[in-house]
Amino acid sequence: MTNWQKPLSAWLRHNAVVLLLYLLLTVAFTWPLVGNLGSNWLATHDTDTFVKLWDQWWLQHSQDTGQSLLYTTDLFYPHGLDLTFHSISWIVAPVGWLLTPLLGRIDAYNVTILWAVFSTATAAYILISYLLKNRVAAFMGGLVYGFAPYFIAHAGGHPDLVHLAPVPLSALLLLHTLRRDKPSPWLVVGTAVMLFVAALTSLYIMIFALLTSGPVFLFAAWEEKRWRTGRFWRTTLLIGGITAVLLSLRLWPIFTGSTALDDMIEAKFAADNRQTDLLALVTPSHLNPLFADMVKPISDTFIINEKWPAYLGIIPLLLMLVALARRQKRSEVVLWFCTAVMFLLLALGPVLRVGGTVYEDFAMPASYLLWFPPIRAVGRPDFFVLGLLLPLGILAAYGFDFLWQRASHSPRKTAWQAALLLAIPLILFELWNGPFPGIPATVHPFYHTLSQQAEQTAVIELPMGRQDSKHYLFNQLVHQKPMVEGLS
Repeated sequence: MTNWQKPLSAWLRHNAVVLLLYLLLTVAFTWPLVGNLGSNWLATHDTDTFVKLWDQWWLQHSQDTGQSLLYTTDLFYPHGLDLTFHSISWIVAPVGWLLTPLLGRIDAYNVTILWAVFSTATAAYILISYLLKNRVAAFMGGLVYGFAPYFIAHAGGHPDLVHLAPVPLSALLLLHTLRRDKPSPWLVVGTAVMLFVAALTSLYIMIFALLTSGPVFLFAAWEEKRWRTGRFWRTTLLIGGITAVLLSLRLWPIFTGSTALDDMIEAKFAADNRQTDLLALVTPSHLNPLFADMVKPISDTFIINEKWPAYLGIIPLLLMLVALARRQKRSEVVLWFCTAVMFLLLALGPVLRVGGTVYEDFAMPASYLLWFPPIRAVGRPDFFVLGLLLPLGILAAYGFDFLWQRASHSPRKTAWQAALLLAIPLILFELWNGPFPGIPATVHPFYHTLSQQAEQTAVIELPMGRQDSKHYLFNQLVHQKPMVEGLS
């Protein structure tokens, strides 16, 4: 084995049970996805799924037709469409494309959903294991991050939002690198590369990763007063410089069209009516059939969270309160609590919404940040719930770790720790988002007939409109003809 294979093999053996449990939970929380593999069943919670399937198809079709990856004449034919601002994931779509010959187009896409859930929970586990050296607490924190209802709901339509593994991994690499007396060049480059991976996965995830890295950087600078040393600033400049170069590869095509960029940001901006309802954070998901009858009258008032339940979990919130009360690792708890508050305030948007009622005279802190391009570009404040889940999972793990340590010093250690372990199934019970939605991936037989016609024709679908166009993109995967309409 090479130098890196040995520690990787040892880590896999050491954490095999955790990985197996995450895999089983991924199957359970996305069921019946695995049970429908091979049956032309498409896992979907939103019509944006059709756009993501189109992205996957486009990678091969652009090669077959000799078109640029960033421009297509197959949409808005014959003029075409500039895809510079299209929200394709340059990590997820290629993976689905590469798996298509092996699994078929639909199952290749479905497998990326399974990977999103499994890898996100595992990445959080890796970060928390570094912070706490408590695998049980880290496992529980990974559950909060990777299986929250809001995350699972978005997994069924927005892969550009839920492949969140780069966020905790970039935070881990940054913190570990800045803490070292002599940081390895590999760690410096690795930190920058992980932020680049976040950008390739999604510009949303890049923003979540950068916003998370900010408090981590400030903590590392303040811890042991590293900001006073030249070594700390040299490492910082190296990470920043390499990151800037790598990110420019992703962002340069966007920023060269600054006028179009401004138009795109404004077109997607919906902060005034797509903020997270404060009550939704503590209201169990109505998609969980066990809670549906109880909470449906409340969740029906949530507007945006009626479709995307933002429940954080009562047990994780209680464990967070326990973490705030502990004296050990107080500075680390403060770091993640401040990060959680930052994302919470961003998720609540510029105007407070509680139980469906908007309090227009109650200006939230986010209203003073809407000028900041990364914040404004996200467009929908509720997306920041995905950023909130990581610090919440970490704080819940800190609270669990504190109780676990207290139990280990008790004469009734076994009984207390067994009781604490009950928190894990209880968290899974309250976070479960119900059966994963899906549909038969079929289209009208006419489109199969159309695909057999050799002559070059274009298709006009009616009625026109953005939402209808998402379905038409799915039809295009079958008929393979240019469309007069489309969307980006």
